[in-house]
Amino acid sequence: MSAPPSPPSSVASEFDAIALDFRGLVRIYLETWPYLRAELAHFLVLLGLIWALFGFGTAVGFLGFDILWDSVGQGQPISAAQAAIMALKVGPFVEVATLGTEARHELLIRFLILTAIITVLTTTVGSAIGLYKVWILQRVNQHLRARMVANAEELSLRFHGDARAGDAIYRVFQDSAMVTAVIDNIVAVPIIGISTLTMQIAIATLFSPWFGFLLCLGVIVLLVVLTVMTPRLRQRSHLARKANAALFTRVQETFQSIFAIKAYGYEASNSKRFSIESERALEHAFLMRRDFAVIKAVASFSLAIVLFATDYIATRYVLSDSPVFGASLLVLFGLSVTAWTVAAHQARRGSIEAASGTLQQLTSVWVLAQDMAVGLGRAFWLLNVEPEVKDPLRPIPISASISSISFDDVHFRYGERKVLKGVNLRAGVGTITAIVGPSGAGKSTLVSMLLRVFDPDQGRIRFNDTDLRDLSIASLRASIAIALQENVSFPVSVRENLLYAAPAEKTEAEILEACEVACAEFVEDLPQGLDTELGVAGARLSTGQKQRLSIARAILRDASVLILDEPTASLDAETEHRVLTRLKQWAKGRVVFLITHRAEAVRIADRIAFLEGGAIVESGTHESLMAFGRRYRMFVDAGQTDV
Repeated sequence: MSAPPSPPSSVASEFDAIALDFRGLVRIYLETWPYLRAELAHFLVLLGLIWALFGFGTAVGFLGFDILWDSVGQGQPISAAQAAIMALKVGPFVEVATLGTEARHELLIRFLILTAIITVLTTTVGSAIGLYKVWILQRVNQHLRARMVANAEELSLRFHGDARAGDAIYRVFQDSAMVTAVIDNIVAVPIIGISTLTMQIAIATLFSPWFGFLLCLGVIVLLVVLTVMTPRLRQRSHLARKANAALFTRVQETFQSIFAIKAYGYEASNSKRFSIESERALEHAFLMRRDFAVIKAVASFSLAIVLFATDYIATRYVLSDSPVFGASLLVLFGLSVTAWTVAAHQARRGSIEAASGTLQQLTSVWVLAQDMAVGLGRAFWLLNVEPEVKDPLRPIPISASISSISFDDVHFRYGERKVLKGVNLRAGVGTITAIVGPSGAGKSTLVSMLLRVFDPDQGRIRFNDTDLRDLSIASLRASIAIALQENVSFPVSVRENLLYAAPAEKTEAEILEACEVACAEFVEDLPQGLDTELGVAGARLSTGQKQRLSIARAILRDASVLILDEPTASLDAETEHRVLTRLKQWAKGRVVFLITHRAEAVRIADRIAFLEGGAIVESGTHESLMAFGRRYRMFVDAGQTDV
């Protein structure tokens, strides 16, 4: 038997953007590799297409330069291959010493037409490659989002009870989207930028070692500024994302509660609260961008000083007609200068300006990398939260025949609040066990444990004689059906709503039979019958109709255990009586738990467990408890149930 787990003290610690160091930054980006690797084949194809397009463009460029400069400009004959490409005759264009005026004019016209065609083709192909890249990156994001949602579904209700749904949704849709920029902004741009900067510093050094020294000094100043400002940037980014997540939650809660907002005339107050949340989000976003602007300003100022200093030194070199320090090596970079002239001065300035531009680009990439790391850190936090409830190492499939379910000294707490205190209860097959008690007594928590959305902090729950924690979660939940007071309806057809939890395909006759047990025959009178669309949250049905569909859905699951949580709360007395009568007949051979305050529902139970203060204080039939019980009778007499 599995040992009872220690109760978690709290939800897993939130991602700490402030404590994130360089090693943590690298670790976050390395965590994206599994999702990038899933599309590695597509990335390689994309790289091949980009290189092919680049090679084609380079070849066309050389061809165009040769034709325009040598043939159109100088009158030199073209090659046979060039003539074939432009559909020109060999005689007047290839087998001549010099091209005539008409031939050169004809060549120019053909070249311009070919250039236009190639431009259209390369633009089209380039756009297609761009779309292909977007498609690949969106698939990467899809892999991450799907994994995040799958992990969130595994987390216990204790976790979801402490978290805000809007924050989780923001992490899934906004924070996770940062993964699409990893290839460009964290891999390609830094590699190209650092390589380019190294070459530019080398060129500057060949002009004069002082220029290389000054550029390196500028780099050091930037590194110091970034070292000081980076923790603050991460904090700003984290606060901005939290504020946006809170704003997202506010919008979600507004639309979910729109009826209550209107009913209580709360529109103005709700709008004010939304404005406060919105202003907070805008403020944090502004502060983050302000710090970014400060870094860019410091970078621009530092690099401007470097540029002016090199201008001064270069001017001195020109005035003194000094030789260029590394003139022989500058030739390798296409710069043929031996002495300091105005031309050398301008070439040097262009080199320093290019290096400054690269440094500013790398600075922007570093700042963006911090925001991306914070977003990905928040996404991976949700992904990496360990589920409180897990399958055992060697799960046991649940028995096809469940004869009894037992709660043995079950304790459970939410944080510091004890919800269940030593619950002992046994329910047998073919019986209906009603759990009754005041609000907050722990009734719903108790039956939720059957589904292992929580595990007991102490004690155990047994199916037959097997501890719940030793069973396969999938097989356990497949053996349980549940109908809730808060009816969940999806914006699809009646049929799809009913079959949502069905373990196998059901015939129309089986669906209608389940509807008959739940007194939901009204589905046949809907405009399209079972194929009628229900709208958002089942808007086209009354609350009572949605409740009966919820019961029919549980029946179609055809499970060994049925949990009914206030299943008839929205039904009139006559409909309730018919539903319960049919349910009692249908439930023979199953274990049924019933949470209710309704008189009719309590009376059909074979046994009543009265739960108060997290413990079962009395149990028996309704008649025996009314005759000999104390707490249950006081509860009934106080009017807390309509028995």
